[in-house]
Amino acid sequence: MKSFEAYKEILENYIQKEIPKISPKELYEPYLYLIDLPSKRIRPVMLMSVYECYRPLENHVLNCAMAIEFFHNFTLMHDDIMDASDTRRGLPTVHKKFNENSAILSGDVLLIITYQLLENLLETKYFKEIFKLYNHTAIQICSGQQLDMNFENEYTITELEYLMMIEYKTAVLLATSFKIGAILGEASPQDADAFYQFGLNIGMAFQIQDDLLDSFGSTEQTGKVVGGDICNNKKTLLMIKALQSNNRYHKELLNNWLQTKSFDEQKVTDIKQIFKDSGALDYTIQKRDAYCEKAISFLNKINIQHEDKEALIQFAKKSIQRVS
Repeated sequence: MKSFEAYKEILENYIQKEIPKISPKELYEPYLYLIDLPSKRIRPVMLMSVYECYRPLENHVLNCAMAIEFFHNFTLMHDDIMDASDTRRGLPTVHKKFNENSAILSGDVLLIITYQLLENLLETKYFKEIFKLYNHTAIQICSGQQLDMNFENEYTITELEYLMMIEYKTAVLLATSFKIGAILGEASPQDADAFYQFGLNIGMAFQIQDDLLDSFGSTEQTGKVVGGDICNNKKTLLMIKALQSNNRYHKELLNNWLQTKSFDEQKVTDIKQIFKDSGALDYTIQKRDAYCEKAISFLNKINIQHEDKEALIQFAKKSIQRVS
């Protein structure tokens, strides 16, 4: 298995060579801009690395990896519009750099391109299984995004509801990336399913970590203003656990701040302190780490070489930066 950076370089070169430019330029320039923004390419790299647990890379695998990356970017383009986000990875979002209509239409084209990339599998024995999995995942992601938006206007969200939302919105695409790599590599059905569970649990940890970084990371780490989720009243696991605090002061202060939805540095400061004092921060970190451990337990069931398992564990950990 190659290094994470080696897979990423292979993919970047392939994207630059193969990405279609659908005319007119107002249609393709927005999605080219987004795809060229700094990115880890975690999902396609995982697909490629799993495939190479079984056989050397081929172009049809790179097409699938590129489809996954383009689908991910399509969701980001539309999510940024729905969330009214000004920045993505430290730079203007597509709808800010161009305009909202261009971002919507360019995102639609990017989605359609992913289906064109999957057409390369039409004559293979893998097509039906991968196509069904891909479409099922796409619907789950839309459900997750809608739940996320619903939660902004609801006060009482349970931990279970939050976990379902992040599973659909984030984790399933990573899980699907792992499973597609396994299917293409002709892994056994049992190993393909275990890869899915490995990716799903890593995806859960990844999203919980993303929530942690939004509040306790830095702009350099996330490319976003710290505290964005707090100011948008996002019902992250941090917020859910803080709202369960028995401390009257915590409850009153949270209730007051949740009446506003504009950026306020004092709001961010106050709520971050409640996250710490209520135990919500410690609980969330423990939950993230539990998902990491569960993911590794599934990986240990898979029949691949030990060094490949170790490399995949390191790849997964690379995507989940620690917050002290």
